[in-house]
Amino acid sequence: MNETWAAAGYDPEKLKEEYDRTEHGRVRISCIRSAIEAADAHEDTSYRIYFRLELCRESTFYGDGMDMMVIFPEVLAIIDRYPDTPSTVYEWSYADSMDHILWVYKWVLEECENFYQIPMEDCLKFYEDFKRRSLAYGYNLRPYYYYKYFFYEDIGREISEEAFHKFEELPRDDNCDCEACERNAIVNFYLKKGDMERAKQLAEEIENFSLTCGHGNRGAWLRLKKHYMEYYMGQKEFEKAETYCRVMERYMTEDKEYQRWDDFLHCYAYVNMGKALKIYKTHWKEWQEERQPLEIFNTNKNIACFFSKLKEERVRGTIKLSLDASFPLYQESGQYSLEDLCQYYYHRAKEVAERFDKRNGTSCYCDRLKEALARD
Repeated sequence: MNETWAAAGYDPEKLKEEYDRTEHGRVRISCIRSAIEAADAHEDTSYRIYFRLELCRESTFYGDGMDMMVIFPEVLAIIDRYPDTPSTVYEWSYADSMDHILWVYKWVLEECENFYQIPMEDCLKFYEDFKRRSLAYGYNLRPYYYYKYFFYEDIGREISEEAFHKFEELPRDDNCDCEACERNAIVNFYLKKGDMERAKQLAEEIENFSLTCGHGNRGAWLRLKKHYMEYYMGQKEFEKAETYCRVMERYMTEDKEYQRWDDFLHCYAYVNMGKALKIYKTHWKEWQEERQPLEIFNTNKNIACFFSKLKEERVRGTIKLSLDASFPLYQESGQYSLEDLCQYYYHRAKEVAERFDKRNGTSCYCDRLKEALARD
């Protein structure tokens, strides 16, 4: 450690130890921000970048991605000014800071889909910048096509499929996602194509744990269960989907990706309404506070479907709920109209859907919402 920094009381390793001891999510993000401020004040370029990338990681896996989308451009500005910045002692698997940045950049590409606030022009600039930097560093474009496939999956099917096949054709290099993560994406592609046999064949190594993910031994396996759950829900085979919901609940981790409570809510509305109602009562507050637009859309769509189904099953058109005064439709009596609740969540989803469709130049989100409510 630099002796001048030590004399000034600045110790980046200690700062990391301190935030690593805090709970994941908003608390840790706040602590990482303090570490960033300290590194900035001491012009410690390696840690200015590293701490920002740490915030990106926390925001991606334990938050809603918004903090990452705000701070990542700062990372690019720093590395462009100091292109030869070395990595820190914590980045032993990366050759230098740029290598680490290119890894995290993939999360940014993934999040472009999730925020209508990012204009299409800026999304495409991120993709082209990642492409340029990857080639300049010596990596191939397999990750570029991988994330391009996801970005265009709903808004440009031909572009999406072309990107997927280019991704499949290119060899893996050191900036590719883990093999298990990529395999899951390929399995999901063939599931959506209705090629169950091909999907099953590709999933076998994940099912038997011979191919695992860096997110713990069950990470890839849980993601596979999520894909099958979504597939069977899309096919309206809710009893089959329920088996995957229960597996995911049993082996759930702190990673937000696997905490699909709104999907569970939707599924259980068809097979176990009591369980669905319990999930709503437990999670309504956190759903109300959700910040990521795509999550707001999906969650509110699923809740609207839940209340639509509940309304069909109940003779009475009301329900008693213990919601607090922060809820926009709060009733001191605790009695709520099922129709009002359904319409409230529907319009929350619709507002976001319209903004995504305007950004993307399509009608796919509004169409998806309409189909879900018509189906339910």
